[in-house]
Amino acid sequence: LSALAWSNLGRNRKRTVTVICSLTLGLTLMSVFYARNAAFDMEKYLERNTCADFIVSTTDYFRFNMQADEYITEDTIAQIAANTSQTTKGIGYQAPGLAIQMYMAEDLWIANTSRYEPESVARQALAHPEQRNGKYAVNSLIEGLDNSLFEKVSIVEGDLAPLFDENTHSIVICVDTDDYGNIYNEEILPSVGETVTVTYIDKIMTIDSRTGEPADDSTPAEYCVVASRESHDVDYTVCALVKLPYSMSFRYSPLGYDAILPVDALRRDSGREVVPMFYLFDTPDAEAEQAAEDYLTSITADVQSTLMYESKATVRADFMQFQHMFLLLGGVLCAIIGLVGILNFFNAIMTSILSRLREFAVLQAVGM
Repeated sequence: LSALAWSNLGRNRKRTVTVICSLTLGLTLMSVFYARNAAFDMEKYLERNTCADFIVSTTDYFRFNMQADEYITEDTIAQIAANTSQTTKGIGYQAPGLAIQMYMAEDLWIANTSRYEPESVARQALAHPEQRNGKYAVNSLIEGLDNSLFEKVSIVEGDLAPLFDENTHSIVICVDTDDYGNIYNEEILPSVGETVTVTYIDKIMTIDSRTGEPADDSTPAEYCVVASRESHDVDYTVCALVKLPYSMSFRYSPLGYDAILPVDALRRDSGREVVPMFYLFDTPDAEAEQAAEDYLTSITADVQSTLMYESKATVRADFMQFQHMFLLLGGVLCAIIGLVGILNFFNAIMTSILSRLREFAVLQAVGM
């Protein structure tokens, strides 16, 4: 019987190869999916998606409400600090309601704007921004950080030391890099050592051109005209280009530059009081991390609470959820393909039996 079965495989070699491939395809795909899933590195995922054990703020910060003038308060920060064990800690600040402008040369301004709009539209828009010494204004962001948080930034080029010298006006420009450390859009960035002018807009009056009255939120943009503006300029020297972790940034970017300063320098140069935007801290060990996680969960669980937090535990949970989703989808796909292979196998057997009934009858007649 074994010789008869083996010779039968050669009667239709194409069908034999097809059946074998359909049976092994499901197992092969399952092996590939499993190996791919096992290759995901949680530590690299954590490094890429968070820079601290805990980041606490309000929902306005985590949900990109750019109009908010207040986030986490000093009292809340003091309460969290009193109930958790911490090593590195610090606060990120912003100057609320403060518009900030930096300047780009015409070709750089067009190249930068063309990333989001057609070049023809970008050239038409050149009529609107303010000009300084042949350069055009772009809306920018400057974030103030406690000195301890500068340990979290990665220096791409330059040195942070001049930033803390009270006799100099230095600034750090934030850049985006790929996985290999290459800077995106490097051509539009100021170089280390270059002097850049920052305009802090203190007050702006916008009127409705139809009525001459102050404009409000309901006034169409085409009728909003700037009637007057109060501002002051500060010249800075770029001391470094750095990569700022997304989790401790504004979490959105304007058309212009992103920059960071020590909080005291931002308060001094902007001429207004800054407000805490988020509170960041690390814990000394796993036990302290779990205790802080339980505490933050308890104070953010209240429906009336506006607090929200990110932690390594939540990032780990996101990672596991993604990994399980990937494995589930792969498993379902492999199961379907495997079922099709098994059905194909039985179909080949039944087709062979039904098409060879007379041959089997003859074999039975001779005693097989």
